[in-house]
Amino acid sequence: MTRFGAQRSSRLNTAIVSATLSVLLGGSLLAAQPAQAQTYTIVHNFTGYPNDGAQPNGELIEDAAGNFYGTTIQGGTDNLGTVFKLDPSGIVTILYNFTDGSDGGEPEGGLFRDTDGALYGTTSIGGTYALGTVFKLDTSSVLTTLYSFRGGTDGARPAFRMVSVNGELYGTTLNGGDSNCAANLGCGTIFKITKGGEKAILHRFNPHVEGSYPQALIRDSAGNLYGAANSEGDIANDCIYTCGTVFKLDTAGVFTVLLLFPGYGKGAYPVGRLIRDDVNGSLHGATPYNGPSGSPVGSIFDLDTSGKLTVMHYFWGGQSGGFPNAGVLDLGGVLYGTTLEGGDENCHWGSGGDQGVTCGVLYQIGKTGQYTVLHRFAGAASGDGAWPGYPGTGELTLGADGSVYGVTPYGGTGTCNSGSNRPSGCGTLFKYTP
Repeated sequence: MTRFGAQRSSRLNTAIVSATLSVLLGGSLLAAQPAQAQTYTIVHNFTGYPNDGAQPNGELIEDAAGNFYGTTIQGGTDNLGTVFKLDPSGIVTILYNFTDGSDGGEPEGGLFRDTDGALYGTTSIGGTYALGTVFKLDTSSVLTTLYSFRGGTDGARPAFRMVSVNGELYGTTLNGGDSNCAANLGCGTIFKITKGGEKAILHRFNPHVEGSYPQALIRDSAGNLYGAANSEGDIANDCIYTCGTVFKLDTAGVFTVLLLFPGYGKGAYPVGRLIRDDVNGSLHGATPYNGPSGSPVGSIFDLDTSGKLTVMHYFWGGQSGGFPNAGVLDLGGVLYGTTLEGGDENCHWGSGGDQGVTCGVLYQIGKTGQYTVLHRFAGAASGDGAWPGYPGTGELTLGADGSVYGVTPYGGTGTCNSGSNRPSGCGTLFKYTP
C-alpha cells in the first residue's frame, strides 16, 4: 500500500502478528466499555477503480462551505490514487486521477488548501525521478507538478501533509538525505517549498542521534516546527540507534532533539502528527510500541517544555485497542484517536499466522484521563471500515459541525480485494458526533 520504509513495514507486520495474538487472549479483561450512545456514521464507502478512489489516507480538510477534501492512495482511472471532494450532501467528486507519470502517484499525505481554493499536496511515487512530487491542483482541477524529488541528498517519498508558515510550505520525506540508513535510501528530510516551486532541504536526519523517517510537522504561533521521528532497527533488538525522537526546527533553522524515546515501557517509534497545547507548550503524541516484547502495545504521551515525558495512556490490545499509528485530536482537552488493532474480535481477516488480526477502534481520553472506546471497527463483512491508522491514514479532523471525521483505508462495501495480509474493502469516510 505504501512506501513507508522497509524497516518500519517489517517491524509493523511482525509486531502486529506476535503481539496481537497474545493480547487478544487476555486484553479483553482490560477493555474499556464503549460509549453509551453511539453516534458513528459512515459518510462514504469508496468503490475504487475506475470511478472512485480506494484506500483514503491522510487528514481531511474542510472549506467554509462544508466541503471536505482528501486523497486516496489507489483507485481512480489508473488505480494510482485520486484527489476527491465530499460535499455536504455526501456526494463524492473525483477532482484528479493520478497516472504515475510526471504528475506522480499514490498520494499519501493529504492536502493543504490555500486561500484562493488551490490544493497542495505530495505523491509518494512518480515524478521525474519516480521518488515522489509536490503538486498544486487549482480550482479548475488542473494539476501542476511543483517539484520532483531526486533521492540521494535530496528527499524521497513524502508521506505526510504539509503545513504553511508565512506563505511557504514545509513537509517531510521518509527517505533521502543522510545516507546512513539501510540500502542507502536515506533517513528522511525536512523541506521547504514555495508555491512557485522553489525548494530547499532544511534538515537531513542522522539516524544515530536524531531518529529517522520523520512524521508530520506542526507549527506554533511563532512559526517554529515540531515533529516526531521514527527509528531504524527492530523493537525486538531494543531499539537500534534510538527508539525515536521528538524534535524542533526553529525559525532560524536550528534543529533540536527535544526527546529521545527510552523504550522499556516509556514509548518507542512515535508516529503521526503531534499536537501542541498553546497554553503550556506541551506536546502530545502516540507510539505504537513501548519497548522490548512483553510491553504494552502503544501509548499516548505528553512532553512538557522541560523535557519531562509522561505516559497519559497505555494500550493493551484486545477490545480496548492497540497499536495507535496516528496522532490525537484535541477538542478542549478531550483527546480523540484511532488504533490500528484491537476492537471487535469478530472482525478477523488474513490467513495462516495473520488470522485473528482485528480492525481497530476509535477512542476518547477525557480530561481526567478516562479512556473510552467510542467505536469498534467491524470490517467489510459488516459493511464497516477497518484499520484506521494504517501508517499515514489515521489523523482525525474536527468538522465545522462539531463532529470528528476520519477515514479507514480498508473495509466498507467496496469490492477491493486487498489480499491475505490486509483487510478487504476499498475504505470508508466516517464521522463521530460527540
